[in-house]
Amino acid sequence: MIIDFHTHIFSADVCRNREPFLADGQFQSIYGMAGATLIDHRDLANFMLRSGIDRAVAMGFPWEREDFCAAQNEYFRTVAESSGGSIIPFASVPVNRTARIDAWVREIKDMGFRGVGEVSYYRNGMNSESIEHLRSLLSAARSYSLPVCLHVNEPVGHRYPGKYDPLLQEVHAAVAENPDVVVILSHWGGGLLFYELMPEVSRSLKNCYYDTAATPLLYADEIYGIAYRITGSKKILFGTDYPLLSADRYIDAIKKSIPDEESLGDILGMNAVRLLKIT
Repeated sequence: MIIDFHTHIFSADVCRNREPFLADGQFQSIYGMAGATLIDHRDLANFMLRSGIDRAVAMGFPWEREDFCAAQNEYFRTVAESSGGSIIPFASVPVNRTARIDAWVREIKDMGFRGVGEVSYYRNGMNSESIEHLRSLLSAARSYSLPVCLHVNEPVGHRYPGKYDPLLQEVHAAVAENPDVVVILSHWGGGLLFYELMPEVSRSLKNCYYDTAATPLLYADEIYGIAYRITGSKKILFGTDYPLLSADRYIDAIKKSIPDEESLGDILGMNAVRLLKIT
């Protein structure tokens, strides 16, 4: 079982003509360049077939505009049904100061979604307002027993669209305040993973997972073995960030880095099976 826990799709309307959607500041930050690829669920299904991926989690985009966010969630609901369960969408909550976060998360639960995310603060970065939004979202996720996928990029290194200072200390504090919420920290948690070598941090992040999304663009292949030695195999989720990168950029390196078949199976799929309660 191979499950890609981090992919991105958009409706055909967005893929055909992104121009109207650039009115959303978050979307403009990432997809304002013509070269930024947009795909729909059919493209994702073809990628899965080519790559031998059994299921994929499609991450919602963190829109500011509530109408765009609602339309995306509705599209994702149809994808969950039409794919026969092979595509598992996470739904989105608007990233703005007026959104009624609890009501959005309750509706996401009622619509049958498996989680919330990918949550990110592309336009304004991680600031006091973003942290307050995140705290409210984690509190609501706790109330409705939903996992949250949070974008956390690394605070150092080269620049790229959407990169901002992740304020790891503040992110850690917000997550630690909600220890019962399952949180997927994307992109190795922006390096928060390494602080799990501190026993108190490891305890506070007991329900956190780290996904591998964008690894070949960020780290040397040694990251897989190092992460395994820090957290063990049960907290790592294979994710490609497709269409940013394809599966073959990851799988060979993961196989070379992980010492046994059970641990490899955890990372490539079984952790996702347990987290999402897939039967």
